This record gives sequence, structure tokens and C-alpha cells, in this order.
Amino acid sequence: MNENRHEAAPLNWSSIPYFAGLSDQALKLVEQTAHLHRYQAGALIFGEGEACAGFHIIVDGLVRLYRVNAEGRLHTLSLLRTPSTFNEVAAVDGSPNPFNAVAVTAAQVRVISHTALLNLMSSERRLMSNTVQALAHLNREYLERLEDMTFRTIPSRLAKLFLHETTYADQICATPSQLTQEEMAAILGTTREVVGRALRGLMNAGLLRKKGRYFYILDRDGLEYLAETNIIREAAELSPL
Repeated sequence: MNENRHEAAPLNWSSIPYFAGLSDQALKLVEQTAHLHRYQAGALIFGEGEACAGFHIIVDGLVRLYRVNAEGRLHTLSLLRTPSTFNEVAAVDGSPNPFNAVAVTAAQVRVISHTALLNLMSSERRLMSNTVQALAHLNREYLERLEDMTFRTIPSRLAKLFLHETTYADQICATPSQLTQEEMAAILGTTREVVGRALRGLMNAGLLRKKGRYFYILDRDGLEYLAETNIIREAAELSPL
């Protein structure tokens, strides 16, 4: 990790929900407070259980958030690109980091410490309001993902991913068709192999098609039925009552 001694990649601060609506003066103060760090591909940004590393904003590159279970198996929580943020909860309450963060590619990340963030929120009421709303949204997103993992099959979750890309994929790419199978697996909380089998099933059912590296929707109604019922429509129509 290196502190910034060169020009940083540009960042549109007002496009980040936490800083939306702040005055130019307030945004300038935020930028001065957010220290820039650069990481080589594969470098650890911070570790799970370590002292709070602060509020992180991705300026450039791809970052993986993950946890490791008792058997040593790595589980990817998210793959994030600019202008994503992470470690918000720990940054607000000062608790240890809840996961590991690693730079998948060379990355630039700005970091606001726990103390600096609290000072900014105490002086900027809009930042305080934005933070409360953003954390509430984050909580709803986690609850939705938990519900999906509990009640939906992998094909059903894939259908939802393709139908509602803003729910899962807006921080990774423009549309799910541009996601790699590894990224889909990270979003859905499963493995690349499981996603590959599910994608083949959706293609065989005529719901998706593959062009080059990417997948595209062929039958939106069929995907909606699958996302709602956990059943591929063809299988439902052929099954006896």
C-alpha cells in the first residue's frame, strides 16, 4: 500500500449516495479528509477482525470482499468497482472490520477514518442524513439477499439477477450480460460451477442465449415466472396437476 504522491484518478463525489447534495465546500472538505491509497493486484486492503480500517471509496480498480470459514474456504461477499463504497458500518460504529478486502486488480481507494467520518457527520447534517438512509438501504439489501438465499433456487436467483440488474449488479457493470460467471457466483453466494450449470439449464429452456462471453435474455416472461415461482415454465406446463 502506498499513500498518494501522484495525481489521483478523478472521482465524482456527488454521484456517491453518502455525499449527494453536499455543497462544493463540504465536498472539498470530504476530499481533503479522504486519504488516497494505491494497491497492487492481489494486495490485502484490510483483514477481517482487525481494528476499524475506516470508510472506503473505490476510485479505480476492482475490489473483492470476502470471508473465510473455519475449514479455510473463501466465500466472496461482493466484487466492487468505482464508485462503490465499503466498510461503512464499521466506519460508523468503530467496530472491527467484518470481512476481508483485497484488490483484484491494481486499485486506488480513498479512506476516511472512523473519527474523521464522525467529525464530518457532526458538521454536515446532509452527510449525516445521507449516511442514515444509505445504511438503511444497505440493511434492506442484505435482508433481500438473505431471503433469496433462503427461499430461491440458483436458477431463480439468476433469473432475478438478469431481470433486476440494479438490485445486484449496478456496482460491477452496466448490465448482468456483462458479468462473468465468477461475478455472478459472488453476487448470488455460490460457486462458478453451480452458476455454469444453472446458466446451461436456462439456455436449454430458451430463457437465455450466449453471444461470445456474455448471456442475454431471450424470454423475459419466462424469466419472470422462474423468479416468482422457482419453476422453469416449460417444466411447470409439462407437469401433471
